[in-house]
Amino acid sequence: MEFYSSLDRDHSGPGQVPPSWRSVISVFSCLVVGCAAILFVLAPFLAGQEKTGSATGDLKFATAAESKNEYARIAKPFFAKHCVACHSPKNSEGDLDLTQLDPDMKESSSGARWAMVVEKLTRGEMPPRDRPRPEAESLAGVVRWAHAEAKRAGKHFSRRAAHVNGNLVSHKVLFDPKNIPPYQGDPRVRRLSPEIYKGFLKDHGNIKGTGQPFSPEGRNTFKDMGAPTIDEPVTAQLLQNALLIAENQTAHKIEGEKIKGIGNVPKEFLALLDPKTPPSDQQIEAAVALQFNTILKRQPTDAEQKRFAGLMKKTIADAGPIHGVRYGLAAVLLLPEAVFRMEVGTGKADEKGRVRLAPREIAFALAYALTDKRPDAKLLTTAATGGLDNDEGVAKEVRRMLDDPKADNPRILRFFQEYFEYPKAVDVFKETTGSVVHLGHDPKVLVEDTDKLVLYLFEQDKEVLRELLTTNKSFVAIKSASTFAQFRKARVDAIAKFEAEKAKNPERYKNRTLQLPGKAIYESYGLKDFPDVQPVELPGDQRAGIMTQPSWLVAFSTTFDNHAIFRGKWVRERLLGNAVPDLPVTVDAQLPDAPEKTLRERMSVTKEEFCWKCHRFMNNTGLPFEQFDGFGRFRTTERVVDPEATAKNVDGKGKSKGPLFRDVAVDTTGSIAHVGDPSLEGDVKNPIEFVKKLAGSERVEQVFVRHAFRYWLGRNETPGDAGSLQAAHKAYRANQGSMKALITALLASESFLYRVPVVTEKK
Repeated sequence: MEFYSSLDRDHSGPGQVPPSWRSVISVFSCLVVGCAAILFVLAPFLAGQEKTGSATGDLKFATAAESKNEYARIAKPFFAKHCVACHSPKNSEGDLDLTQLDPDMKESSSGARWAMVVEKLTRGEMPPRDRPRPEAESLAGVVRWAHAEAKRAGKHFSRRAAHVNGNLVSHKVLFDPKNIPPYQGDPRVRRLSPEIYKGFLKDHGNIKGTGQPFSPEGRNTFKDMGAPTIDEPVTAQLLQNALLIAENQTAHKIEGEKIKGIGNVPKEFLALLDPKTPPSDQQIEAAVALQFNTILKRQPTDAEQKRFAGLMKKTIADAGPIHGVRYGLAAVLLLPEAVFRMEVGTGKADEKGRVRLAPREIAFALAYALTDKRPDAKLLTTAATGGLDNDEGVAKEVRRMLDDPKADNPRILRFFQEYFEYPKAVDVFKETTGSVVHLGHDPKVLVEDTDKLVLYLFEQDKEVLRELLTTNKSFVAIKSASTFAQFRKARVDAIAKFEAEKAKNPERYKNRTLQLPGKAIYESYGLKDFPDVQPVELPGDQRAGIMTQPSWLVAFSTTFDNHAIFRGKWVRERLLGNAVPDLPVTVDAQLPDAPEKTLRERMSVTKEEFCWKCHRFMNNTGLPFEQFDGFGRFRTTERVVDPEATAKNVDGKGKSKGPLFRDVAVDTTGSIAHVGDPSLEGDVKNPIEFVKKLAGSERVEQVFVRHAFRYWLGRNETPGDAGSLQAAHKAYRANQGSMKALITALLASESFLYRVPVVTEKK
């Protein structure tokens, strides 16, 4: 056991975690499965935050006196040292005076305030970033006391979910060129995204039995943000995958007395499997070196070579050559470097207190930013030969990757999908049975149409955001046909078959209507047929950009209707850069069931004082899109139940024959308010005027840059990122709204390439 635990020592090699970051990742191992097997359990703890946040311990208080004694011993000195300078009677920032906050949560109402204090401490938000970090042990002591006291007091004292909306940071702070706060980006270690790990498994043959251990965190703007920690189920899947990959790497059969590999088994691995001939030290070292190259894309350091060669010798001795070799190879697959993104930085801090990422770290960061794969040979060579040692070199490499026609950069399309959220259309169930008009609704095809439009505008790379918001061009797909000619022929054949059957059985087909293939698709765009040329130009007074694409409109709708509130929330957060408060858990957010009223009329209940505090941010920015129905079709009227006509619609016995409807003119007016930008605020008449006003706004463009920052850096922006955000926006504008220029600026920015080491309290 001592030998295996030593694998976590000496992380000074290339791509390894430096000594100051050993607390970030711990790798434990033990002997399992018969005589010997390796279980590497990975447990990431981010810079003392997750570590102290979970270290509540088994502390219990039987009486208030016990709790007060512990408070006086542990918590009070901690607050005196780190907190009361700002939270005291003389200077109660945030309306918090810790000297007066009652530690007895049972006899006072201080429980909620203590929950907030602990939350700020465990997240690392307090003390302020420019103050030394508290020692982990002392912080953990405060957390243990607070949880134990809350439990004694019978209070619900759980950590609240962090507000994941980066719009809480003032837009003015980020884009004021006269006052740019200093950069303070922390070192980062985060686990791979599900897509990257899927690519890793694909590179190793998608072996049967391997599975996806990771999943998106789910509460953030983008999926590859706020990656959750690695727990036991994830560890178990990682271990299973590692062993299955190692088994596949050593698949063999014995013919006569010779061992032959099955598939592409390297000769370096085969040389270790002969049960009659123990492998030599040189053969083991060669196998270890090959595995490091295969899995980590680098050679092992001398220390690693020694450790892993020794590990393999021991496992072979304990479990035999086959299992021993496989466990030894699997160990490399479970190193932190294989499942984490290392973005820590190496070397000495510069005059600004920043540490630059190592070239190898940059190479992996660039590959993961644009692709779902590890860096290719060219990128690694560029890193090894000094090509990434300066910002200009990084920008050059990003441009190469973006301009390469053979490059597969799936994360670019994924950004627009996650930003606009139109792929959610496939998750919206639509009731189409009994409605001839809606038969054939296919949200997947609508999403693919918008994907094509996004990629088309990205390739044009001119005023990308403005075009995405205002273009009346669109792709209108043909389902189940590889060419338009094939589709035409299939439809002609369908019509001929229908007419022939109708001629044979005129009575049977008397009231039947042929539903042409794809009709619901092209009618969603207001077309009478699929266009001969794509992209097609739709009427400019009816369509303008992605927010008038059927896919986006369906994504923000319900089974039977539009969802103007969700549409307005999207506009408010994704384009205007404001934060809408979360729905209170005590609110039943249901509109009245009143089919005789329009959606706008039913939404009038949200104007009650309690509701309007939040709905004033959403209603008027979503209602202009009432110009379209729940299937994304342009309309000028909305159909509602006619109560009077329905009441009269009865048979001879007075029994209702069903509802009758009337058409009401659609009200498409809206407004922009509460933004903080006078040039944007005001009334709008319809969605076309609305989106064009948004597209012409510098603030909207800057908010778009903020979202691009979150996506490509995998975190929310902070005031210290102002310089990087302003530079990215400047590059976007200087290059006529080039998305490629924006991405290049972000990936060559201070925020992407540098880290500021956390100052830790000295004992």
